[in-house]
Amino acid sequence: MMRNSPLRLKELFFPQVSVKALTPATPEKAPRELDLDNLDISFGFDFDASGKAVNAGVGIITQSSSTQAPEQISLYEVHVEVFATFDVVSPEHKDPLAAYLRKVAAASALIGAAREQIALMTSRGPWGVVMLPMISMDRVVGPPPKKAEPQQPETKKISKRKKATEVISAPR
Repeated sequence: MMRNSPLRLKELFFPQVSVKALTPATPEKAPRELDLDNLDISFGFDFDASGKAVNAGVGIITQSSSTQAPEQISLYEVHVEVFATFDVVSPEHKDPLAAYLRKVAAASALIGAAREQIALMTSRGPWGVVMLPMISMDRVVGPPPKKAEPQQPETKKISKRKKATEVISAPR
């Protein structure tokens, strides 16, 4: 049985897409994916007043090449912002885990869209395609909520009973 996604994409748009080709000293040695430690990743998530829709956004910006050490120069600088509106599936679930799973679903969809946009924009650049690496959702939306401690069942004290002594009869 397949579970439904906690969100359904309604609208997706990119208000900012910027890719700047850089001129590293040794482009053949430059990595073909953006450096995760060199990215500023921001995420926003907000339910509308009715609770039946979610607005979410992701910003992915490489740090300026002027702040990088010469050996860390990448092939491109990127600035991508992507926003979406989602319909909430099963809005009756309001526990912390359901909210976390909705955040993860929204962030995953938006980061995937940004990844495709970066690949598309760099494919026509002088250095070819550079990809956005896989990003841990803990880094984007934070860690999952802690599980509630299960309540310990009440334990009943059992009285110790004396063992009955066995009577062994002798063989006849």
